[in-house]
Amino acid sequence: MLKISKDRVHFAFDAAETPVAFAESGDEVTFCTQDCYCEQIVEDGYDFSRIDMNRNNPATGPLFIKDAEPGDLLRVEIRNIRMNSEGSMTVRSGAGIYEIEGYHCRRFSIEGKQIIFDQGIRIPVKPMVGVMGTAPEGAAISTQSPGEHGGNLDIKDLGEGAILYLPANVPGALLSMGDIHAVQGDGETVICAMEVSGEITVKVDVLKERNDIPTPFILTESNYLTTAANASLDQSSVEAAHKMHRFLQQHTELSDAQCGMLLSLAGNLRISQVVNPEKGCIMEFPVGLAKETFIR
Repeated sequence: MLKISKDRVHFAFDAAETPVAFAESGDEVTFCTQDCYCEQIVEDGYDFSRIDMNRNNPATGPLFIKDAEPGDLLRVEIRNIRMNSEGSMTVRSGAGIYEIEGYHCRRFSIEGKQIIFDQGIRIPVKPMVGVMGTAPEGAAISTQSPGEHGGNLDIKDLGEGAILYLPANVPGALLSMGDIHAVQGDGETVICAMEVSGEITVKVDVLKERNDIPTPFILTESNYLTTAANASLDQSSVEAAHKMHRFLQQHTELSDAQCGMLLSLAGNLRISQVVNPEKGCIMEFPVGLAKETFIR
């Protein structure tokens, strides 16, 4: 199996980025990743002023998928997430949505399937991938931002077994990923989750002539999720909902009115994160409820 080293990182999704590895459609690939701080926080209570924030959200890659051409879709199935035994967080004034004084860098142990937090609090882990995307056709996009190319999605549903559908905007698609979270709540409200280094094993498939998937699109065992990102949280939420409405219209025999009513009854409009340059929202809908014709 192809494995990409964690030192092969970059900080923007960019069509000009030189591929570091090549794969065929159907291959499994392991991306070895650094945490979102480039592993600079080496101890609990580390001095925040020593952190180079220009090295934030490193993405391992890019991977060139040989059969991928502009207009194709990339189907990325997360097969496995392996994490290191410690995670990092930073909390600081002016970041996130809370009124917090000062700058705080923390390290927490991960034992088994639990994070050992302060005062005896143990938090179950739910590993997920924060950053996964393809190169945009136009200007480069920072790995700190989400968008139609994927990028810094920070959606907690992107764990083992999830499938992310992404657009191929350039030859080879140029897939990169990183920013593993041991656990994250919806919103990621303090600006970070439990940030860990580790390895992500994915299966990549190129889909030809598929215009029925509103990317970035997530499929889990139990739910479909449409995604959107915008500086306006209002606009992001509306776009995520509209994408799911269009998806149901394409994949069911329901009318537009019926799709809307069904979403109001069984859909969940959620905030995925409010701390990135573009705020993220998702619309979640149960798999199988509407007898969808969607083909994985």
